[in-house]
Amino acid sequence: MTTASATPAVTTVSPTLDDYCTAYVITPADVTAARMLVGIAGKATTMAEPSLLAWLGMCLALRTPRDRHTCVHLGRIADWAGSIDFDAANPLPWPREPQPWIAALQAIPALVGTPGETKPFILAGADAPGGHDARLYLGQAYAEEGAIAATLLRDGSRHVSILLGGPGSGKTYTLAQDLIKRFEESATPLRIALAAPTGKAAARMTKALEDRCVKAKAADEILKAVRAAPATTIHRLLGYNPARAPQFAYGPANPLDYDVVVIDEVSMVSSSMLHALLGAIGPKTEIRLVGDPDQLASVEAGSVLGDIALACDKPGSPLHGRCDKLDGQHRYAADSVIARLATAIRAGDAATAFSILDAGSHDVSWIKPGDSAGLARTTALACGHAERLRSLAKDGSPGSDATAKRVLDAQAELQVLCARRTGPTGVSGWNQRIEKGLALGPAPGWYSGRPVMIKKNNPDLRLFNGDVGVVVPVREAGGTQSTGMRKEAVFALGDELIRVPVTRLEDVETVHALTIHKSQGSEYKHAIVVLPEGKSRLLTRELLYTGITRASAKATIIGSREVIEAAIRTPIRRATGLADRLAGG
Repeated sequence: MTTASATPAVTTVSPTLDDYCTAYVITPADVTAARMLVGIAGKATTMAEPSLLAWLGMCLALRTPRDRHTCVHLGRIADWAGSIDFDAANPLPWPREPQPWIAALQAIPALVGTPGETKPFILAGADAPGGHDARLYLGQAYAEEGAIAATLLRDGSRHVSILLGGPGSGKTYTLAQDLIKRFEESATPLRIALAAPTGKAAARMTKALEDRCVKAKAADEILKAVRAAPATTIHRLLGYNPARAPQFAYGPANPLDYDVVVIDEVSMVSSSMLHALLGAIGPKTEIRLVGDPDQLASVEAGSVLGDIALACDKPGSPLHGRCDKLDGQHRYAADSVIARLATAIRAGDAATAFSILDAGSHDVSWIKPGDSAGLARTTALACGHAERLRSLAKDGSPGSDATAKRVLDAQAELQVLCARRTGPTGVSGWNQRIEKGLALGPAPGWYSGRPVMIKKNNPDLRLFNGDVGVVVPVREAGGTQSTGMRKEAVFALGDELIRVPVTRLEDVETVHALTIHKSQGSEYKHAIVVLPEGKSRLLTRELLYTGITRASAKATIIGSREVIEAAIRTPIRRATGLADRLAGG
């Protein structure tokens, strides 16, 4: 007698939000926030229990700021699944077309509204054919994006000008020429404001503009006006104070009183920051946006300069005629290998990039992870630079501006730039390695020559997130050569030095090494770019391009062929709707 083999019974268990949390699609915090919103809506109106797909859509929208998106692009919802670690043996439901998501969200109108409504979530573009333009926003993000577009497109964008170009393309020269012309055409003295996202970028902007005006032999009154309006951070420009409500002194009810506002390094500006800035600009003020759309986008949500650049390419957009794109190259020598490598990376041309790296040159070197001798030489170079900073700070005249400026200038000669913060190849690993080379002991503290970066805005000290300074000794009044010394950190704000006793610095980090993100707006004679040991979500084309183009004379890349290729082949993709709005979509 033949016995049939038994077939095990299959038990179908309906998936829950916890299953999606386990798969790292969403987090418990997203679920908690969504449940709170559903609870509030349930008390205010009669509503059906959201379906699992509606719950999931709301949770995805709640996590968008962490992923640096401004919305969930339902038309590309299949792309999201590609980054999710689903269990093949027990796959979770994930519709790859937008319509099921749209239907589930439209079934809870108490929570999900349409453009023009005030709801926790806004579903835009759902009526487009197939729903492929549908985007789900948090209500605030949708309002901010709409306000940005409305301000930039107001009156045919006649008050807006956009200047795009890579490092050394002539942006500062062109901006200086434009300002000189604007001064000459103005019947009254021109009131200008210059700002950038970080203090270091602002300082570079001030010096570069002044140098260009001098070389262009601008009239004395023009040079005087530029010097009277040194570039500052956007936070300083808007009068940021976290203890005040609203946190910005300038806004729609109290606009900035300038004829022209110029913002540099706009690629670093988040959607929320641009919203605050544009909200503080009156209807008669001209705004000039300057930057490189191929650099990294903001560390917060949005990719505003990239979106603006896309809109500028659309003939139907009012911004199309308000944009100048510079493709020249003046930072590097005509035969610069750094420039050729940057061009290949920006174009996504891995083959050309590797032909350059394999060939080697005096200004570009490639160190593979297994090259212990090369790694040792590079580490010794970074340690030697740190020792030089320490010597300049210790051996100079305590408290003198000349010593402070020499140390700050030397700090910019070499910088280790890491893709990640933690681990042996990250900022923490390199900072520990370099400080160990200085033989400072287990708790180095506020040693002379220590480069530090401000991590939190502090308007009282006139220091903001991203400002970089160096610790120097200062002799107390009445102190002798060997007594009465204290430590302070000195920061450059244009030609001005800001000195702060280290006892007043609360939230800083050592930056013998810093992240590539934090390096934006800076320039170093030699940039050592350290990539992760394996593939990472951090690796993008823009990350590598930004790191390489921080170097003015020499770039060293530490990373494997696989990691470099993954970066070159992975452009940043952030879900936003700003480009479509600016293009008239």
